[in-house]
Amino acid sequence: MGDRVERLLAEFEAVADPTLAARAEELVRTVVEFYGAALERVVELAPEPVLERLAADGLVSSVLVVHDLHPHSLQQRVQHALDAVRPYLGSHSGDVSLVEITDDGVLRLALGGSCNGCPSSMVTVKLAIEQAIEHAAPEIVRIDVAGVVPEATGPGGRPLLPLATAEKASWVELGEADMVAPGTVSSARAQGAATVVCNAEGTLYAYRDQCFRCREPLSGGHFDGRILSCPSCGAGYDVVLAGRAVDGNGHLDPLPLLTEDGMIRVAVPA
Repeated sequence: MGDRVERLLAEFEAVADPTLAARAEELVRTVVEFYGAALERVVELAPEPVLERLAADGLVSSVLVVHDLHPHSLQQRVQHALDAVRPYLGSHSGDVSLVEITDDGVLRLALGGSCNGCPSSMVTVKLAIEQAIEHAAPEIVRIDVAGVVPEATGPGGRPLLPLATAEKASWVELGEADMVAPGTVSSARAQGAATVVCNAEGTLYAYRDQCFRCREPLSGGHFDGRILSCPSCGAGYDVVLAGRAVDGNGHLDPLPLLTEDGMIRVAVPA
């Protein structure tokens, strides 16, 4: 919604008289200050349990941050965001740790496990970590990650294997997290891409709905709570370990997944 306000103001400036554009900006600023003052009163009067519930709501939390009224510190919010992406990193046998937050808004992180030094770490950072941080801590102006290696290049400096980045991907809402019970698999379409979401002992993992071996859909295959088997060729994949094939031959194509406000969101490369 904030992006929409900025876009409308930009359009207004492009077609309106400069004086009118300035008045429009002043109007928006005054309205924001008015609601900010009211929100500050709410924060002052609300008991701690209520305030925690407000802070846990994604939309309310973002407004609290804008008005510098969020009950959690910047470091706490960043840590919470990292906790949210750990299941995805764990599917790659990796982890992420907070190194520091500088006074000028630079967040320094370190990747560990198999993420450290892995070319796919760039995808992991761009599509999962940055998205989580952007929502929880918009004050962060840049993220530096130790352990992310540059893309391999071929002749002419072109990427050897093009990697998806945050700018080339879209986050798509698939539905409520409760729809995928532990030990079950749900299929959905994310911007036209067939996707399977697996719940392994309470943790959700998303993959493209395609078997590595036979290229047929995985939906409808047997899932024992960890191993997803292709209904066509019988190949098995460990959804907890980045979709690695049980026989060691290939792996599924994982999609970064976040759960926010009880909703499943996955990043689909363009």
